Amino acid sequence: MSASDLFELIALFTAIFCYKDLKATKMVYFIPFLLLTVFVEFVGHLSVIYTVQNKNYWIYNVFNVIEFTFYGYLFKQYFRLPFLRKIANFFIPLTILFSIVNFSFLQGTDHFHTYTLLFGSFFVVLFCCCYFYEWVLPEQINQNLLKEPFFWVCVGLLLFYLGSVIINALYEYLRSSDMIEEGKHIYRLINRSLNVVLYCSFSISFILCRNNRKISLSPS
Repeated sequence: MSASDLFELIALFTAIFCYKDLKATKMVYFIPFLLLTVFVEFVGHLSVIYTVQNKNYWIYNVFNVIEFTFYGYLFKQYFRLPFLRKIANFFIPLTILFSIVNFSFLQGTDHFHTYTLLFGSFFVVLFCCCYFYEWVLPEQINQNLLKEPFFWVCVGLLLFYLGSVIINALYEYLRSSDMIEEGKHIYRLINRSLNVVLYCSFSISFILCRNNRKISLSPS
């Protein structure tokens, strides 16, 4: 088990432990999402071991669409400005359509769908920036952003997808013949580090949901 797998499980167990505090918010949907994530990683590892050609691209290609759809739904729920909610709502079918076009006409079935990843990553990074923008508006500027659970989700998503775009853009270079072994090692190291950052931020957000609920229930 890699460090990223461990932190993935920690995030899942943290969410389950904080279920009573999450169920009053949209953050509760992280529980089935993280369960699916763990399952996909498990199946992905098994497919590498037992598949002759060691190709598990299709699992992650399908999961990426589900992943971006889930994040689009969350941003739609947490955006305050109506036009941003409309953009997030439009992003969901657009992602599905783009992935179908990519599957049918561009990268097919035998490759990891980097185009879909770059497309979704761009919008997730954009949505994170829009969320931060909403918090510097006059009506929100005096509130403590660090105590907002979804703020930490956005921090993790922003760092993860910015890093993913860079590392996947350099993927072919890292796998070039003159540095193929070093390239694989660098890619795995950076990718796993980004996953650790992402799942740590998720865990922090779940704990904050618990703390915020305790504060709201405490007698004044």
